[in-house]
Amino acid sequence: MTDYPPTFITLTETAAADTAFKLAVTDLWLEYADVFVYTNSAYMGSKKEQNIAIYANDIYEFPYPINLADLFFKNYTGGSNAVIVICGTTLTRKKAAEYGITLPP
Repeated sequence: MTDYPPTFITLTETAAADTAFKLAVTDLWLEYADVFVYTNSAYMGSKKEQNIAIYANDIYEFPYPINLADLFFKNYTGGSNAVIVICGTTLTRKKAAEYGITLPP
């Protein structure tokens, strides 16, 4: 398999409902990522529970690989329409192997 250089990406989502949502619907591994919270606070966590409070104007850092498909958000306060932005660099196959992560083909 070809190993491409890391790519910088940005994803943005606005909570349109008070249910949990994610920014990546398929596997998307980032080696490093920052989560920005604009306008309103939110909760962050797994599909099962979102219990990490992240407040408006905060930046939450992932200094290690993370699969964005495993990360969920929801409004901190009902109807508040939190805006979440994630930016980071994609995980290369070489780096994934160093971490023991198998990337999809």
